[in-house]
Amino acid sequence: MTTTNSVTNNPYAALGLAASTATNGTTGGGAQTLDMNSFMKLLTTQLQNQDPTNPTDNSQMVAQLAQFSALQGINQLNTTVSGFQTSVQSNQIMQAASLVGKAAIVKGGSAYVSTSTSSTGAQQTSGLLGAVDVPTGATDLKVTITNANGQVVNTQSVPITGSAQPTFAWNGLLPDGSTAPAGTYKVTASATVDGKGVAAQTYVGAVIDSVGVSSNGPKLNLAGGLPSAQLSDVVQILN
Repeated sequence: MTTTNSVTNNPYAALGLAASTATNGTTGGGAQTLDMNSFMKLLTTQLQNQDPTNPTDNSQMVAQLAQFSALQGINQLNTTVSGFQTSVQSNQIMQAASLVGKAAIVKGGSAYVSTSTSSTGAQQTSGLLGAVDVPTGATDLKVTITNANGQVVNTQSVPITGSAQPTFAWNGLLPDGSTAPAGTYKVTASATVDGKGVAAQTYVGAVIDSVGVSSNGPKLNLAGGLPSAQLSDVVQILN
């Protein structure tokens, strides 16, 4: 192993362009970066010290300069795009923060139903509001709501009226007329397409409690312990 000082052997050291990162006297070098000024200094030094009997090919010099210029342009573009992305994310967070405390229809298959007691002592329920994506060619659309034990508490047909996302509602009453207990309920939808059953995407009403930040952008924390949603999952603001 050669143990000479690589800095003194570095042909660019005298130009102040690079220095070896080798340690313990071992010959070697680390990765270096050159900006446009360093490249031009290196280029002019090369021209000044070229062999007059065998001058540097001008086309090669131009090609090198063009390549470095293109690389620098790409780096500048990356910086610009990164700044734009940061700005977009900040705007999204501000937009999401303005939704805190509001009720919205969001993409999901779970809804929280709350209950309260009126001044007369009667039990009241918030019920449930939602929407469904209508599959292309669907002739029938049905929504099923089940409780935490997997028991069906409501089944209803959703009229297909030409809307891409027809809405539905459940008043929170059980088949026997009693008020459904507070809790999380599962919402599923199925459509009939060409005589076959097809699952359909559901959307449910939820209250946005708070906003967090994730790698995918703003995260909406929903009331009732429902799974969080992305800003893009919101299809309608109710209030």
